[in-house]
Amino acid sequence: MKARGAGLVRVTSPILALVGSLLGMGPGCAHRAEEPGAVVASFGAALARGDWRGAYQLTSSDFQRRVPFAAFAAGLAAGGGEPAALGQRMIAEAPRVAPRAEVELGLGERIPLVAEGGHWRIAGPIGDPWDQTTPRAAVRTFVRAIDARRYDVVLRLVPDRYRPGLTAERLRQFWEGPERELHRAMLERVRAAVAAGPITETEGDARLVVAADRDVRLVREDGRWKIEDPDEY
Repeated sequence: MKARGAGLVRVTSPILALVGSLLGMGPGCAHRAEEPGAVVASFGAALARGDWRGAYQLTSSDFQRRVPFAAFAAGLAAGGGEPAALGQRMIAEAPRVAPRAEVELGLGERIPLVAEGGHWRIAGPIGDPWDQTTPRAAVRTFVRAIDARRYDVVLRLVPDRYRPGLTAERLRQFWEGPERELHRAMLERVRAAVAAGPITETEGDARLVVAADRDVRLVREDGRWKIEDPDEY
Protein backbone atom coordinates (compact mmCIF):
# COMPACT_ATOMS: atom_id res chain seq x y z
CA MET A 1 0.00 0.00 0.00
CA LYS A 2 1.20 3.46 -0.84
CA ALA A 3 0.57 6.93 0.52
CA ARG A 4 -2.67 8.18 -0.95
CA GLY A 5 -2.49 10.63 -3.83
CA ALA A 6 -5.08 13.23 -4.75
CA GLY A 7 -8.28 11.81 -6.20
CA LEU A 8 -11.87 12.54 -7.05
CA VAL A 9 -14.63 11.83 -4.57
CA ARG A 10 -18.12 11.15 -5.90
CA VAL A 11 -20.86 12.91 -3.92
CA THR A 12 -24.36 11.47 -3.75
CA SER A 13 -27.43 13.63 -3.24
CA PRO A 14 -28.69 13.23 0.36
CA ILE A 15 -32.21 12.78 -0.98
CA LEU A 16 -31.16 9.94 -3.26
CA ALA A 17 -29.01 8.46 -0.51
CA LEU A 18 -31.91 8.19 1.91
CA VAL A 19 -34.14 6.68 -0.78
CA GLY A 20 -31.38 4.20 -1.54
CA SER A 21 -31.25 3.22 2.11
CA LEU A 22 -35.01 2.71 2.06
CA LEU A 23 -34.96 0.49 -1.02
CA GLY A 24 -31.77 -1.38 -0.13
CA MET A 25 -33.59 -3.78 2.15
CA GLY A 26 -31.59 -6.63 3.60
CA PRO A 27 -32.74 -10.19 4.22
CA GLY A 28 -34.69 -9.23 7.32
CA CYS A 29 -37.01 -7.14 5.14
CA ALA A 30 -37.40 -9.62 2.31
CA HIS A 31 -40.23 -11.77 3.57
CA ARG A 32 -43.30 -10.49 1.69
CA ALA A 33 -43.41 -9.88 -2.03
CA GLU A 34 -45.74 -6.89 -1.76
CA GLU A 35 -43.53 -4.91 0.59
CA PRO A 36 -41.18 -3.00 -1.78
CA GLY A 37 -43.88 -1.17 -3.73
CA ALA A 38 -46.00 -0.55 -0.64
CA VAL A 39 -43.07 0.92 1.29
CA VAL A 40 -42.09 3.13 -1.66
CA ALA A 41 -45.66 4.43 -1.91
CA SER A 42 -45.92 5.10 1.83
CA PHE A 43 -42.56 6.84 1.95
CA GLY A 44 -43.44 8.93 -1.10
CA ALA A 45 -46.78 9.92 0.39
CA ALA A 46 -45.06 11.04 3.61
CA LEU A 47 -42.61 13.19 1.64
CA ALA A 48 -45.38 14.65 -0.49
CA ARG A 49 -47.39 15.83 2.53
CA GLY A 50 -44.31 17.05 4.42
CA ASP A 51 -44.55 14.37 7.10
CA TRP A 52 -40.83 13.92 7.57
CA ARG A 53 -41.21 12.10 10.88
CA GLY A 54 -43.49 9.58 9.17
CA ALA A 55 -41.00 9.16 6.34
CA TYR A 56 -38.17 8.67 8.83
CA GLN A 57 -40.08 5.89 10.57
CA LEU A 58 -40.08 3.97 7.29
CA THR A 59 -36.28 3.92 7.07
CA SER A 60 -34.23 1.00 8.32
CA SER A 61 -32.85 0.70 11.85
CA ASP A 62 -29.34 0.75 10.37
CA PHE A 63 -30.07 4.04 8.57
CA GLN A 64 -31.50 5.53 11.76
CA ARG A 65 -28.39 4.54 13.72
CA ARG A 66 -26.24 6.35 11.16
CA VAL A 67 -28.51 9.34 10.54
CA PRO A 68 -30.46 10.90 13.45
CA PHE A 69 -33.82 12.45 12.67
CA ALA A 70 -32.47 15.99 12.99
CA ALA A 71 -29.91 15.34 10.24
CA PHE A 72 -32.54 13.58 8.13
CA ALA A 73 -34.93 16.53 8.42
CA ALA A 74 -32.15 19.04 7.76
CA GLY A 75 -31.25 17.21 4.55
CA LEU A 76 -34.86 17.34 3.38
CA ALA A 77 -35.19 21.01 4.31
CA ALA A 78 -32.10 21.78 2.25
CA GLY A 79 -33.79 20.24 -0.77
CA GLY A 80 -36.43 22.95 -1.05
CA GLY A 81 -39.35 21.54 -3.05
CA GLU A 82 -37.39 18.49 -4.19
CA PRO A 83 -38.58 16.09 -1.43
CA ALA A 84 -42.27 16.72 -2.15
CA ALA A 85 -41.72 16.34 -5.89
CA LEU A 86 -39.74 13.16 -5.30
CA GLY A 87 -42.56 11.88 -3.09
CA GLN A 88 -45.05 12.37 -5.94
CA ARG A 89 -42.77 10.48 -8.33
CA MET A 90 -42.40 7.64 -5.85
CA ILE A 91 -46.19 7.36 -5.48
CA ALA A 92 -46.57 7.25 -9.27
CA GLU A 93 -43.81 4.67 -9.73
CA ALA A 94 -44.65 2.44 -6.74
CA PRO A 95 -47.08 0.16 -8.62
CA ARG A 96 -44.28 -0.72 -11.05
CA VAL A 97 -41.67 -1.52 -8.39
CA ALA A 98 -40.62 -5.13 -8.88
CA PRO A 99 -40.51 -7.36 -5.79
CA ARG A 100 -36.71 -7.35 -5.70
CA ALA A 101 -34.12 -7.03 -2.96
CA GLU A 102 -30.37 -7.25 -2.51
CA VAL A 103 -28.35 -8.96 0.18
CA GLU A 104 -24.89 -7.51 0.81
CA LEU A 105 -22.16 -9.88 1.94
CA GLY A 106 -19.21 -9.03 4.12
CA LEU A 107 -16.84 -7.90 1.36
CA GLY A 108 -19.51 -5.81 -0.34
CA GLU A 109 -20.73 -8.33 -2.90
CA ARG A 110 -24.40 -7.83 -3.68
CA ILE A 111 -26.67 -10.82 -4.31
CA PRO A 112 -29.92 -9.89 -6.14
CA LEU A 113 -33.16 -11.65 -5.23
CA VAL A 114 -36.61 -11.64 -6.80
CA ALA A 115 -39.92 -12.86 -5.34
CA GLU A 116 -41.64 -15.67 -7.24
CA GLY A 117 -44.72 -17.49 -5.99
CA GLY A 118 -44.29 -16.09 -2.50
CA HIS A 119 -40.65 -17.17 -2.20
CA TRP A 120 -37.41 -15.26 -2.69
CA ARG A 121 -35.05 -16.61 -5.36
CA ILE A 122 -31.54 -15.63 -6.48
CA ALA A 123 -32.08 -13.31 -9.46
CA GLY A 124 -28.61 -13.13 -10.98
CA PRO A 125 -25.42 -15.07 -11.48
CA ILE A 126 -23.00 -15.35 -8.60
CA GLY A 127 -19.64 -13.94 -9.61
CA ASP A 128 -16.35 -15.70 -10.08
CA PRO A 129 -14.78 -16.02 -6.58
CA TRP A 130 -11.40 -15.08 -8.08
CA ASP A 131 -12.71 -12.23 -10.22
CA GLN A 132 -10.23 -9.58 -11.41
CA THR A 133 -12.45 -7.74 -13.91
CA THR A 134 -12.78 -4.60 -11.74
CA PRO A 135 -10.48 -3.01 -9.14
CA ARG A 136 -12.88 -3.76 -6.28
CA ALA A 137 -13.33 -7.35 -7.44
CA ALA A 138 -9.54 -7.81 -7.52
CA VAL A 139 -9.17 -6.58 -3.95
CA ARG A 140 -11.99 -8.88 -2.83
CA THR A 141 -10.20 -11.74 -4.53
CA PHE A 142 -6.99 -10.79 -2.72
CA VAL A 143 -8.68 -10.86 0.70
CA ARG A 144 -10.59 -14.05 -0.05
CA ALA A 145 -7.49 -15.82 -1.39
CA ILE A 146 -5.43 -14.96 1.70
CA ASP A 147 -8.24 -16.22 3.92
CA ALA A 148 -8.36 -19.49 1.95
CA ARG A 149 -4.54 -19.77 1.84
CA ARG A 150 -4.77 -19.88 -1.94
CA TYR A 151 -1.39 -18.34 -2.62
CA ASP A 152 -1.54 -19.54 -6.21
CA VAL A 153 -4.45 -17.11 -6.63
CA VAL A 154 -2.58 -14.35 -4.79
CA LEU A 155 0.26 -14.88 -7.28
CA ARG A 156 -2.13 -14.08 -10.14
CA LEU A 157 -2.71 -10.67 -8.56
CA VAL A 158 0.98 -9.73 -8.76
CA PRO A 159 1.89 -7.51 -11.75
CA ASP A 160 4.04 -9.26 -14.34
CA ARG A 161 7.18 -7.24 -13.66
CA TYR A 162 7.30 -8.49 -10.07
CA ARG A 163 6.63 -12.12 -10.91
CA PRO A 164 10.16 -13.37 -11.75
CA GLY A 165 11.37 -15.39 -8.79
CA LEU A 166 8.14 -14.99 -6.87
CA THR A 167 6.28 -18.20 -6.04
CA ALA A 168 3.19 -19.24 -4.15
CA GLU A 169 5.48 -20.68 -1.48
CA ARG A 170 7.23 -17.33 -0.98
CA LEU A 171 3.86 -15.69 -0.60
CA ARG A 172 2.87 -18.30 1.97
CA GLN A 173 6.03 -17.57 3.94
CA PHE A 174 5.26 -13.85 3.82
CA TRP A 175 1.71 -14.24 5.10
CA GLU A 176 2.35 -17.05 7.58
CA GLY A 177 5.89 -16.18 8.67
CA PRO A 178 7.22 -14.36 11.76
CA GLU A 179 5.52 -11.06 10.84
CA ARG A 180 2.15 -12.64 10.11
CA GLU A 181 0.36 -10.59 12.79
CA LEU A 182 1.55 -7.35 11.23
CA HIS A 183 0.52 -8.51 7.76
CA ARG A 184 -2.84 -9.71 9.05
CA ALA A 185 -3.51 -6.31 10.58
CA MET A 186 -2.90 -4.78 7.16
CA LEU A 187 -5.25 -7.32 5.59
CA GLU A 188 -8.01 -6.44 8.05
CA ARG A 189 -7.73 -2.76 7.10
CA VAL A 190 -8.10 -3.73 3.45
CA ARG A 191 -11.05 -6.00 4.28
CA ALA A 192 -12.83 -3.15 6.04
CA ALA A 193 -12.25 -0.81 3.09
CA VAL A 194 -13.13 -3.09 0.19
CA ALA A 195 -16.87 -3.22 0.84
CA ALA A 196 -17.52 0.49 0.35
CA GLY A 197 -14.27 2.44 0.39
CA PRO A 198 -13.96 4.96 -2.46
CA ILE A 199 -12.05 3.89 -5.55
CA THR A 200 -10.58 6.34 -8.03
CA GLU A 201 -9.87 4.87 -11.45
CA THR A 202 -8.06 6.07 -14.55
CA GLU A 203 -7.08 4.14 -17.64
CA GLY A 204 -4.99 1.25 -16.39
CA ASP A 205 -4.68 2.50 -12.81
CA ALA A 206 -6.89 2.53 -9.71
CA ARG A 207 -6.67 3.32 -6.01
CA LEU A 208 -8.79 2.01 -3.14
CA VAL A 209 -8.77 4.31 -0.10
CA VAL A 210 -7.98 2.40 3.09
CA ALA A 211 -7.30 5.29 5.49
CA ALA A 212 -6.68 9.02 5.36
CA ASP A 213 -3.10 8.52 4.25
CA ARG A 214 -3.12 4.96 2.93
CA ASP A 215 -4.48 3.24 -0.15
CA VAL A 216 -4.13 0.15 -2.29
CA ARG A 217 -2.94 0.85 -5.83
CA LEU A 218 -3.94 -1.44 -8.70
CA VAL A 219 -2.89 -1.74 -12.33
CA ARG A 220 -4.63 -3.40 -15.25
CA GLU A 221 -2.75 -5.95 -17.33
CA ASP A 222 -4.33 -7.92 -20.19
CA GLY A 223 -7.81 -6.96 -19.04
CA ARG A 224 -7.28 -8.06 -15.42
CA TRP A 225 -6.65 -5.89 -12.36
CA LYS A 226 -3.62 -6.63 -10.20
CA ILE A 227 -2.33 -5.18 -6.95
CA GLU A 228 0.64 -2.84 -7.41
CA ASP A 229 2.28 -3.20 -3.99
CA PRO A 230 5.57 -5.05 -4.50
CA ASP A 231 6.93 -3.97 -1.10
CA GLU A 232 4.06 -5.85 0.57
CA TYR A 233 5.12 -9.09 -1.10
